[in-house]
Amino acid sequence: MSGPGDVILQARQLQIKAGKRVLLSGLDWQVRAGEFWCVLGRNGIGKSTLLHAAAGLQRPQAGELLLQGQPLADMPVATMARHRGLLLQQQHDAFSLPVLDAVQAGRFAHGRGWGQPEEDGELARAALEQVGLASLAAQDLLQLSGGERQRVALATLLVQDPALYLLDEPTSHQDIAAQLQIMQLLRGLAGQGKAVVASCHDINLASRFATHVLLLGADGAHAGTVSQVVVPSLLEAAFACRFTQLSRDGCSVFLSSL
Repeated sequence: MSGPGDVILQARQLQIKAGKRVLLSGLDWQVRAGEFWCVLGRNGIGKSTLLHAAAGLQRPQAGELLLQGQPLADMPVATMARHRGLLLQQQHDAFSLPVLDAVQAGRFAHGRGWGQPEEDGELARAALEQVGLASLAAQDLLQLSGGERQRVALATLLVQDPALYLLDEPTSHQDIAAQLQIMQLLRGLAGQGKAVVASCHDINLASRFATHVLLLGADGAHAGTVSQVVVPSLLEAAFACRFTQLSRDGCSVFLSSL
């Protein structure tokens, strides 16, 4: 069981490639319990690949990743599943299934199967309530919109209840209200002592809700608190466009231009 401030995920001199192209090199990075990190950067810079490596789905070319102090490369899959969860950008469903049953599947990571239907059903209903889909518990998974299906996947992750939440573009298929709801939910998970890492394209959402940012650019990676990293000079270097920082109601808003 992790406590506030404990290191949940650690990268040591991490190098990740896509084919022969080096995406990340020499990355040293720590994610602690209670932190909500947004990973920012241009398309193709390595945001999704980093999350996949952190989830144990892809081995780095050099360096190592540690999950709660243990080398990820040596960790059994079943153990890994109890401690980290990954939300992919796209969900692929091969057969019909009630939404509630799909969400309950998150408990498989804890080796329970379908053994506690009443308790697991309560957890699944509570998770659907958190993502705003309680009314769709009996709906066929294949009849959902892309945004609804993404939120069902998030509910499944909530039921899995890992120490580390890894989310690849969790707001990409969502309308504005759902984006705000999801980001508030992720910030709340960090407030409950979870470690949360989400790739994101919306700089203003990241600035508003994240506690920390990992900014990936051609000049390397910049990691730190939002106020340290989300500044015009670093954003301009990473995205190759101009940024103007405004302050509205105590919050920073970033406007971009070529």
